[in-house]
Amino acid sequence: MKKIANTLLTLLAMSAIMLLNNCSKDEETVEPTSYCYIDEMTLGTLTRYETTTEESGETTTYPITYSGSYYPMEIDQINGTITNTVPLLLNTDRTIVPLTIEGEGNFYYRPLNDENDWYSFTAGDYVDFSTPVVFRAAATDGKSARDYIVTLTIRNNDPEGYTWEQMMPLGESASLLEGRQERRIIEWKGGLAIFSKDSENAWHMTFTSTLSSPTWTDSPCTGLADADIMTLQSYAGELWMSTTSGTLLESIDGLAWEPVQTEASNIRLLAGTLSVLYAYVDDIAICQSPNGKDWFPVELDEDISLFPTTEFTSVFYMQENKGSSVPRVAIAGIAGSTVTVWNKIDDDDEPWALLASTDDSYALSWESLPEASLVAYSDRLIAIGNQSTTYQSTDNGLTWWSYSQLTLDENKRGGSGEHISATASGGYIWIAAGPRLWRARINSYGE
Repeated sequence: MKKIANTLLTLLAMSAIMLLNNCSKDEETVEPTSYCYIDEMTLGTLTRYETTTEESGETTTYPITYSGSYYPMEIDQINGTITNTVPLLLNTDRTIVPLTIEGEGNFYYRPLNDENDWYSFTAGDYVDFSTPVVFRAAATDGKSARDYIVTLTIRNNDPEGYTWEQMMPLGESASLLEGRQERRIIEWKGGLAIFSKDSENAWHMTFTSTLSSPTWTDSPCTGLADADIMTLQSYAGELWMSTTSGTLLESIDGLAWEPVQTEASNIRLLAGTLSVLYAYVDDIAICQSPNGKDWFPVELDEDISLFPTTEFTSVFYMQENKGSSVPRVAIAGIAGSTVTVWNKIDDDDEPWALLASTDDSYALSWESLPEASLVAYSDRLIAIGNQSTTYQSTDNGLTWWSYSQLTLDENKRGGSGEHISATASGGYIWIAAGPRLWRARINSYGE
């Protein structure tokens, strides 16, 4: 950042102002020209501050950096204004904002309330946005200039803040999940289905078709005598599950389950997507099927011995990427004694990819995730188990770090043996823990 000398400033300012007035008066509608305009402004790495309070009452404030490139800057060429379309995170420091500019001309800037305090701008300069800033694009031929007033908006609440709501039981009513074991919750038909086993080893489906104010039905299931509940998947409007002996089951209504007729003798269901089911078939290969009957081997980019097929969790999700959605499926778990994570674009010819970080400190800590569920929420993957620690990944499962948000307190998670399962639906994280059902939504979903 270089402050312009007074003499040069005066000449530049007078010339640019005259030229800008020329541009404005000659044309009723100001359109960008090849000589003087800004057509893209991108924020760099931003800094926000969080404060924690220790048990002693002592407070500590520490900085957290995040990418400003995820917060688009909208340019109004008619009115000469630029602002971010999504508010920046709470407590972002406006005084040290790096940015880059694309356009035509040489760029200068000044505080809105100081007409003489001009600075030349180069990419990566830190700009103070504690008050609005005027940016000027001056043509290199000296014949035109254009000004833009740039402002930054910041959230007035914590976008990552959340509150847990108990959704079952409500009031003085008894919980439908009281005394149940081996529960699994899954998004299905626009609602939620919770499968659980009672004290007599009979399976039940507890279902709601509405998420805003759920009304639950609890009904017994048939055909699930030896069901492996960890393999439960939703696909093509039906529910699917393997048994402990390797039989594939399907159900139209979630209550009556029937075996699928297939030539495969042993199927361990792994995941369901928009286009196929994935399974470990006949202890030989990872396969896919469009109908549960016909199975075809799929390609892996590493040896199958590294693919988790016994202790695992999976999730199908839509990855948002520059305005488009990419369907993906992820599987995480134990392969032998190794924690592995695999990812694949759905309905794509590319092989399943083993994701391995070169830094073990960013690996998924499976031992911290008993009864793990893998959910996709708020542009990240979150691994949730029956402990206080969760893990999140923002790169499809390549790197992981412990995540304090969306974690159930110990008194909410249920006791030993009461089981836990999580999913994401309707902008909420839902966790069935012990006899209770909880949901939470981060504040950014409520805007």
